Amino acid sequence: MERRKIVLLTVLVTALLLALTFSVSVAVEENVWEYEGTYEDYIAVTVTTPAQAYPGDEITIEVEVEAQEDLEDVYVDVRVLGTRENGTVIWKSSWEYDVIDVSALDDGEDESGDCDVAIPSDVDPGLIVGYISCAFYSVADDDTYYFETGFPITYLFNQDYEDLKADYAKLQADYAKLKADYTKLQANYTDLSTKYSGLQTSYNTLKSDYDSLKTTYSTLKSDYDSLKSKYDKLVSDYDALQKKYTSLESDNKKLQGDYSSLESTYKATAGELSNFTTYTYVFVATTVVFVVTTILFALRRPRTV
Repeated sequence: MERRKIVLLTVLVTALLLALTFSVSVAVEENVWEYEGTYEDYIAVTVTTPAQAYPGDEITIEVEVEAQEDLEDVYVDVRVLGTRENGTVIWKSSWEYDVIDVSALDDGEDESGDCDVAIPSDVDPGLIVGYISCAFYSVADDDTYYFETGFPITYLFNQDYEDLKADYAKLQADYAKLKADYTKLQANYTDLSTKYSGLQTSYNTLKSDYDSLKTTYSTLKSDYDSLKSKYDKLVSDYDALQKKYTSLESDNKKLQGDYSSLESTYKATAGELSNFTTYTYVFVATTVVFVVTTILFALRRPRTV
């Protein structure tokens, strides 16, 4: 019993030390342990266990023995050890008896067996230890041998840690994506900033042109309003003149008609007036001759005293 305790404590200390340095690769699916010790020339023992598990899982332990000489009454019992409460309490599974139980095993023959062990959910994460007890009878020595030994088997992951690790990996992926998006946005921002500066310069130029055009427009508007006023006055004057012109044109047509009538009358009376003038000239001449003759006769007439 005392020897078992020493072996158990040695195995647990070894397991705890290994737990500090043990690194489990995800690609490794199982661990294989082979017995090396005092009785390895009599019997070869191989134990295969899952490389990794979680507290609360059930693991399968496979045991294979091979006789190195003729053996009888070969048996192997298995149990699993770990810790609780951050290593302050030792946890031991119940013994799985007679995982190997064979009455005769000739030299070179092998025998396999397995058992399932439930890992409590409160077992500490880290490396757990397998523990076997093996007994056999050596035909050549005519003696029974017995040994116990422990060995690291399965690494228990911390579920909370694994969840955090998964969350961390997701956060890293999200961070990488956000960083890439940020870099892209930064590039877009720089591009937009450059374009904005160009647009700002263009805007300032256009604003200056707009202000200049606005001033010119105001001047032109003022000139336009003045010209519009003059135009409206000219249109009004034109309309008045047009009315006068229409009236004068009507009067002109009427005067032309009167003129034509007068011209006809003038032509008609011109002939008569010409004859009258001739007669008048004759009459005047005759009168003048008569007067002159009368004066002459009067002058020639002798005066009486």
